[in-house]
Amino acid sequence: MQITKENTVAEVVSKNLGSDHVFSKYKIDFCCGGGDTLEKARKESGVEFEVLKNEIEAINSKISGGTSIDELDIPTLIDGVKGGYHTSISDTIFEILPYAAKVAEVHGSEHHEVIEINELVKGVEVVITETFKNSIMSLYPIINEIVDTTFKSEEVTLESLQDFQKAIKRNEIAQALMGDSFKEISKLSSNYTTPEGACNSYKYLYKNLQQLEHQVHKYMHFEKNVLIPKALKLIK
Repeated sequence: MQITKENTVAEVVSKNLGSDHVFSKYKIDFCCGGGDTLEKARKESGVEFEVLKNEIEAINSKISGGTSIDELDIPTLIDGVKGGYHTSISDTIFEILPYAAKVAEVHGSEHHEVIEINELVKGVEVVITETFKNSIMSLYPIINEIVDTTFKSEEVTLESLQDFQKAIKRNEIAQALMGDSFKEISKLSSNYTTPEGACNSYKYLYKNLQQLEHQVHKYMHFEKNVLIPKALKLIK
């Protein structure tokens, strides 16, 4: 795609592989803030448009043989997210939890922020678990039902529409909670910068928390800006 200042952040992420890493680099929210234009996002970040554009095009050109996720059909997207984001995020948070607790116990007296970070990580794990449960038990089945109904040229029932809206609302609430939690974690950790002389567990925790934040933002972008809009388009 031709990248312009009028494109939204979400559009660019959906159509340009690797652009999420560029946005993360400049602290541009490509999930909840995905509806912002590049011009607005880059002004708030302080990066020049041409720098942003060139970096996105450069990283995209290095990734060959891929397909932008917005070109895939809905069943393929759902299968991919369950085997991809759900698995990788669950594995990452499972590995991080004991390190967050250990660092808080060992270094909490000297670095009080790690105690707060530990509590935030535990909260994130609860929200992530409930979000995945909502998606698997409610959101994805409803979307698949919509796909089947429209394929048969039948009308989507009012009950299905109401259930869809409820599932979307639950996800929006969860995404807001996760977004706020990671903003606070990033702030407390000085953008995941370990103090001088930090032990390996400290370094491991911050490195993997930063990676987890990126994974979660990509997942949130997928549901908010790709999957749900595709399903809504079928209804319309």
